[in-house]
Amino acid sequence: MQSEGLDLALVVFKHTEGAEQAYSRAPREVDGIAWAQEIAFVEHHGPSRIVVRGTFAGHYVDADDYEDFVGRKVTEGAVAGGTVGLLLGPAGLAAGFVAGGIVEGLSSEHAGPQLRGELFDEVRKEVPEKSSAVILLAPAAHVDAMAAALDPLGGRLVRHHLTPEATEALQAAVADSPSVATG
Repeated sequence: MQSEGLDLALVVFKHTEGAEQAYSRAPREVDGIAWAQEIAFVEHHGPSRIVVRGTFAGHYVDADDYEDFVGRKVTEGAVAGGTVGLLLGPAGLAAGFVAGGIVEGLSSEHAGPQLRGELFDEVRKEVPEKSSAVILLAPAAHVDAMAAALDPLGGRLVRHHLTPEATEALQAAVADSPSVATG
């Protein structure tokens, strides 16, 4: 996906299921542009939980901001800490589990570009709690097609024309997610 000339657009709906309901009623193509294969859904459940699922910047994203703290790396850290703690007996085992999990959780949270950075920060600014949105990073014509399809369904359009640097930051945030086949 090119980084120049892209817009980031969200059509925000009042309820956490509002975006998916609107999508189900919208035409999938407007003015010959099949926008529906390029979008993701955002649900903002509360201050500590945002869910993003779907296609974003050419990658399939299935991310739950709430769950990012409890991943494979945290588990590995807890097991490693517990193993070291075995040398100190039962109390050392418990302390090792906790310390290993915390250390690995914090280090993996800040390692490399992460969804909780650029993408989730942008979503928190634009999608109020207990709301949802359809999100699209695409050329202006694709955003126009999405906006035209969803406008009659009661959403609020939020649109940003991005600099190449901002686009690259958002693309980097999803780079580790699986690529979507084009066709």
